[in-house]
Amino acid sequence: MKLFAGFGRRHFIIATAFVVVIQLTHSTYVLVGKDEFEALPIVCWTAMYFALFLIGLACAVAAENRLGPSAKSVALAVVVSAIVTTLAIEALFGLLPASVAQALEGRKRMEFLSAAHRIAFRMTVATSWSLLLVVFYHLLQTSRRAAEQLHAARVAALSAERKVLEGDLRAMQGRVDPQLLFDTLLAVERAYLQDVQTGQEALDALIRFLRAALPGDPAASTTLAGEQELAEAYLDLVGRLAEPARLEISVAPEARAAAMPAMLLLPLVRWALDDRSATQLQISARRRADALEVSVRSDSRAGAPAGEAHIAGVRERLARLFAGHATLDVSVSAGARHARLSIPA
Repeated sequence: MKLFAGFGRRHFIIATAFVVVIQLTHSTYVLVGKDEFEALPIVCWTAMYFALFLIGLACAVAAENRLGPSAKSVALAVVVSAIVTTLAIEALFGLLPASVAQALEGRKRMEFLSAAHRIAFRMTVATSWSLLLVVFYHLLQTSRRAAEQLHAARVAALSAERKVLEGDLRAMQGRVDPQLLFDTLLAVERAYLQDVQTGQEALDALIRFLRAALPGDPAASTTLAGEQELAEAYLDLVGRLAEPARLEISVAPEARAAAMPAMLLLPLVRWALDDRSATQLQISARRRADALEVSVRSDSRAGAPAGEAHIAGVRERLARLFAGHATLDVSVSAGARHARLSIPA
């Protein structure tokens, strides 16, 4: 029922905790000699306390679902819980044989003047523990809601920060290297002087790179397929300015649609080319259960490390985007460069 929506395992745990506290208190009285140990009443009252506390918590849940978290719902839950549990105790003791009821009440059985006196006494006791139980539950609910709101606010803040950062990365990606653009325009001019078809192909390569580099829909997230297109357009463009590197791409189909922030793959490609000294470049990617793994490898012949600014930039972006949940491992030797990137899927 919607009235008791949310009632579940947590409420059984709370009821159990209250039963344990009450029985520990009673055990303390037994140890100091203020009360006598009687096994049957203890076992029976443990079961009854547990049932009564569940009724009280059910009343608290129903009142909160009906009236919302407020002082009115707390007051209503206390009153209804006291009435229902008092009636339940009266009904139970009325159905039990007199000898059993007397055994449950113990040797210190109270003598009541009348049935009204007995009901009023039990109503007072029920109101006392109902007030304690319902208020405690209300405080737990308030703390839980505050924690959930704080968590939601933090998630929203992180999401907003990530969107701003991704927007900055897309804008950064759109800033074409002036030197590369100048060299390409000169190459296009020389190609047109040699042959119209060659010049048109060079111009098409420049247009393809600019389209891939310029940011598109700000609301859309970048994917590995888009970053792969940018890297291929870049390699096609620089291949017309110098000896082109032989490109080998191995991207699993399921990885192409995976989200990948801008300005992660292209800097690794530029680092692997090492100022265009490489003649072979391999790009591979695959998607695991919880991560996207990208590998960029080249046969760069440079003896000393170069292009470290690209690696430092990628590491900084990974730290800001994934807060330590992404890794970048690079290795440089006399005849090879290898970068391995892993980001959360």
